[in-house]
Amino acid sequence: MERFSYLDIVVIAVVGLLVLFVLLIVWQLFRQLIQLQSNQHKVNHQTETTDQTNQDFPALVQDEDEETKLIAVLMALILANEDQQDKSYQVTKIERIR
Repeated sequence: MERFSYLDIVVIAVVGLLVLFVLLIVWQLFRQLIQLQSNQHKVNHQTETTDQTNQDFPALVQDEDEETKLIAVLMALILANEDQQDKSYQVTKIERIR
């Protein structure tokens, strides 16, 4: 059996790493193609459902506005609390301030 020189070891290591990177790139491309196909299926399904829900759009916007106001109030209370548990707050008015 022959002895390997340092140059042979470097060549084998570089070729092995190149093969590994090529396999990882191919695997990532394969995963992205699968994800793209599933996203297209979701988009097709969403467009079908949005056609059905376009009639209820004003109600959805109103619900979203109420939900957004509630989230804003809760965030304001959290920021006002500043980790002091002995305080209590009461919401009297919801008003947007710029």
